[in-house]
Amino acid sequence: MFERNLTRREMELIEDIQEFIRGKHSQSERHDYSHILQVVRYAIQIARVIPDEVNPFVLICGALFHDVGWIGTNTGVLHGLRGATIVDEYFDSTWVSPDVKKKIKRIVIRHTAASRMPPETVEEKIVWDADGLDGMGLIGILRGLVSEEQGSIEEVLTNEFRESRKTYDKLYFEESRRIGKELHEETIEVIQGFKRALDHRLKAIEQLALPVERPVNWARVWTDIS
Repeated sequence: MFERNLTRREMELIEDIQEFIRGKHSQSERHDYSHILQVVRYAIQIARVIPDEVNPFVLICGALFHDVGWIGTNTGVLHGLRGATIVDEYFDSTWVSPDVKKKIKRIVIRHTAASRMPPETVEEKIVWDADGLDGMGLIGILRGLVSEEQGSIEEVLTNEFRESRKTYDKLYFEESRRIGKELHEETIEVIQGFKRALDHRLKAIEQLALPVERPVNWARVWTDIS
């Protein structure tokens, strides 16, 4: 539950941050602005249900800034740590206290396993869960397909299924697991649909009747190229 309501001054700053983050993520594909907003939405949804007291300003700012470290880089290995430096620069020119800024930075650093620092505070765990949830379901699969992952479509789908299950197993809150269960079931349904389409495609290729002297083993050809 939220420990209090946002103040007017906090709301005004959050609106400024939204515009800043929108501009940063406008050219990003996998970590676009819609991903940021969905993480914020999931974070608020989780915070409203759990019994722990949550600081709304810290949580929302952390969710808005969580992936800003991806911008302008080819790899996101250090995006948590890089994002924390951007948080520092941004909040240095605001009225936000050093203590609150530190809490927001910790969310940005600890929302990703790449930082090798697991989340500890309730706000950190909520953003971890919210970020993971947006990687599940149909949207998560689409993000996987448009990323730079290598391999056949079937390999990508299999990897997305494994990542979805792994994400679900690492969620902290019961509300997160409730949302995650629906998304994981959606993942299974979508992947099964893709695999049925691939199987149908393979059978259609196997049944091709071409005017050649020696029959072609299209099943083997398809396996080699996929």
